[in-house]
Amino acid sequence: MNQVQYAEIMKSENLQESIAVKAMLKQAIMHTNIIRKLEMHAEAHEDQATIFQKFIKEHEEKRVTAVWRAIEVAEEEKRQGWRFVEDGANFLKYLEVKYDGDLKQVTEVEEAQLQLTTLYDQLYRQRQKREMR
Repeated sequence: MNQVQYAEIMKSENLQESIAVKAMLKQAIMHTNIIRKLEMHAEAHEDQATIFQKFIKEHEEKRVTAVWRAIEVAEEEKRQGWRFVEDGANFLKYLEVKYDGDLKQVTEVEEAQLQLTTLYDQLYRQRQKREMR
């Protein structure tokens, strides 16, 4: 999966690139950067190239998985009609209204949605901090 294929899927499915989607893409970028470094090291140290090819392959698989996860997140956000991070506060307010402030009543699905909102937000913020360094 490359950037063009990703863009085609996003466009053809009318998916949006939200913060949660970008968080997954940042993971893919991290793996791409590791791959580039490993490739340079393998070129510089031909006697170690075989072992580095193994690591390159592992990170390539992780990169592709992260891109597919980004697409899956976009599909889920489209299906549910709201974005995990950007609209998470509104979803929480909705649940507070729905349950008269007693969030102990939320369903398992609603609880999972709240957890995903928090996790995607944290992941995105962690990636942002690393980029600022």
